[in-house]
Amino acid sequence: MNIWLVAREYAGIAEAGGVKNVSCSLSESLAKLGHKVVFFIPLYRCTDLSKIENFTCFYHQPVQLELTDRKRVPVSFAHGTMNGVEIVFVCHKSFAEKNAVYTYTKKDQEENCEHIQGTGHKDVMFLNMLFQKAVVEFSRTCSKEEIPDVIHCQDAACALIPNFAAQNPLLKDTRCIVTIHNAGPGYHHNYADIAQAEYFTNLDRSILCYGANGYSIEPYVLCTLNATLTTVSPEYAAEILNGTTNTDGLSEIFRQHNTSIVGITNGIDFDRYDPTDVNKSQLPFAYDPKNGDLKNKYGANRKIFLETYASKEKIKTADITQYGFIEGEPKDIYIAYHGRVVHQKGIEIVARLAESICSKNLNVKFIFAGQGAPELENMLKDIAERYPGKCVYLCGYDKIVARLSLAAADFSLHPSYFEPCGLEDFIAQIFGTLPIAHATGGLCKIINGKTGYLYSPNTAEHLESIVLSLISQINSEGIESLKETIKYAANYIFDRYSWDKVAGEYLKLYK
Repeated sequence: MNIWLVAREYAGIAEAGGVKNVSCSLSESLAKLGHKVVFFIPLYRCTDLSKIENFTCFYHQPVQLELTDRKRVPVSFAHGTMNGVEIVFVCHKSFAEKNAVYTYTKKDQEENCEHIQGTGHKDVMFLNMLFQKAVVEFSRTCSKEEIPDVIHCQDAACALIPNFAAQNPLLKDTRCIVTIHNAGPGYHHNYADIAQAEYFTNLDRSILCYGANGYSIEPYVLCTLNATLTTVSPEYAAEILNGTTNTDGLSEIFRQHNTSIVGITNGIDFDRYDPTDVNKSQLPFAYDPKNGDLKNKYGANRKIFLETYASKEKIKTADITQYGFIEGEPKDIYIAYHGRVVHQKGIEIVARLAESICSKNLNVKFIFAGQGAPELENMLKDIAERYPGKCVYLCGYDKIVARLSLAAADFSLHPSYFEPCGLEDFIAQIFGTLPIAHATGGLCKIINGKTGYLYSPNTAEHLESIVLSLISQINSEGIESLKETIKYAANYIFDRYSWDKVAGEYLKLYK
């Protein structure tokens, strides 16, 4: 098949959230299975071209797009390949000045005080529309054989492509899919009202009215006129449709329109994390959870983590600030949270659990790693500094630090209020770290007692009851009592959720 995939981010090229992993892994897996895959992404200032082969600006004459109240805007394209995937870059000065995919950076704020670090780009609606229309317009540069069988759009920033493709005669036989990665508030890229939607999209009001959510106009609703809608786990699809997760009104509209959503659980590219190969895992020492070899997990890797990233002699790097420290023995029990520090992830529950456990003087240490909302970062800083020797918070992001903090732990915490799929639980299981998660959305792929532990409702008390039970088990029977669970979890993830297998599920849908 000839497949186009479209997203604003891609692992190793321009990264932001979890969409980057799906973009890259699904594209590469489809290419390995013998399909022609073309991936579309903007060319940002922050784009990393170091792994792109044969990069060239092959379309020198700009294409004129009709945007913002019928005005014409020129865009051009660049091209390269990466791991068997053809990458097409959409080029325009508005993308070329962006230092991050979706938000302003510290550098942006230094250059313009109105561009506050961490806030979204002020011209996001223009950027989204420019990108989407450029992808559809690219079809005019293609031969008949190059016209795609399927266009697969990732997230709301690309969700209107099916509507524009429906107006393009060259794409009359092309089918479209839109995947929802997060239907929560703030992820819709919706228009404030129909006038704004009309101004940016140039779609007829009769079409735009179909996407009404109160006054706002929703791309996720509009796309269902011309596309199949999917999301990243069957559990999250059910939660969206039955309204048990906060979608800011989308659930009710989908029910009114009798919309169906296909749930296909994201995969994990095991080869990018394989702890038996330090070049892939980027961990200091190799070990093999799939075969029960955990010596370097509990020994050398944990020792390196404690000495390098959790000691009283605090680390000083450009990307990580250390708060608190750990004075512990390798045989102590280590519990980690790694991920975005935002309300969705249940950071308040993490903090309450850590405070309660630390106050009990148990042989338990906490590792926090990540960045996000300042008020939640401050909550983790406070706990780390109030319990010296028991807790460390590594504020910021560094890939190697992030992976080692998870690999050094016995358990990882996932108390998300909602979670479309979840990637950190996969990584934890690959690293031989058992996840403890709220039973919501994609986290329900954890098999309770076999590949990790689930709890509900999502309170610190319910989470603590599981943690205390596991602490008691380890203290009485030793960490060896969990060895078979760790082995089963690592093998289950490899066998069930490799991207090659998940790509096969998408191929069934494409066909």
